[in-house]
Amino acid sequence: MSKILSKLNISIIAVLIALSLYSCTEEIDMTFKSGKPQLVVDGFFTDQVQDHFVSLSKSAEFLSNEPNPPISGAHVTLSDGQEEIILNELPDIAGTYLIPKSYRGIYGKTYTLSISAVDADDDGIDESYEASNTLNSIRDISSVGLGWSNTRGQKQWQVLLFSREPEETQDFYAFSLFLNSELITPRISELEYAEDKFFNGNEINGVWVQSIVEEDPQGEATDYFLKEGDWVKLEMQNINKDYYDFLNAVREETGLKVPLFSGPPANVPSNLSNNGRGFFRVYSLVQDSIEITKEILEQRK
Repeated sequence: MSKILSKLNISIIAVLIALSLYSCTEEIDMTFKSGKPQLVVDGFFTDQVQDHFVSLSKSAEFLSNEPNPPISGAHVTLSDGQEEIILNELPDIAGTYLIPKSYRGIYGKTYTLSISAVDADDDGIDESYEASNTLNSIRDISSVGLGWSNTRGQKQWQVLLFSREPEETQDFYAFSLFLNSELITPRISELEYAEDKFFNGNEINGVWVQSIVEEDPQGEATDYFLKEGDWVKLEMQNINKDYYDFLNAVREETGLKVPLFSGPPANVPSNLSNNGRGFFRVYSLVQDSIEITKEILEQRK
């Protein structure tokens, strides 16, 4: 999600420029009040056999360019209602707590992250926090396709999904992308997401869900230029509605405000109790890959 603050900084700069261009004699006080620090959580847990992590930090000042200070020494546990494990802090990464790969998510279970022995607001009194999410099941990807697009000067590959969407459940999805095993959508702003209301229970035949931009509308080349022998891997995640709402709110609050003097940015929603910020997300995932061939690359012509 520091990226969000940097985008908000850009919005504030735009406001200051607008004020400087407006001729008046009255001085305008642009002082921002500093609130108490809050706990910020960035954590995830899936159905995969892998290490998962939970990062704890304190919120920074609104206009600060410094990273959030990590929170060490917290007591952190994860429970499925029957079994509870303690998350140990990594010795070489302060504020990062490990969910070991031996603890794997099971469909249908609700997982609760509990955090205590934390004084995030620096008032000398420890606080406790909780966040819960349910692990939903997910259908396999049938296949992945690629289609070339040159719309409004932006040259890109459209990543196309082929699958079947279950009818019996309401589902929400997020899509990330790998190129030759490298995650090329690491930022929250680069995730694409959707709900199933337009294709619930139907075959998904080549729906555009992600993109690989090779050249932007200004003619600038990006770091990603497909060549024969490359592999593109699509990851589809079945996320909870509250995380879908969180992604929507992040996109809304970090976009350009019109007019410039609309209200101040609101806090995006969180699934943390006790006014904690951030999100603990639980999701299932499937992946599928496609190899780049001469036939695919001929679409550029």
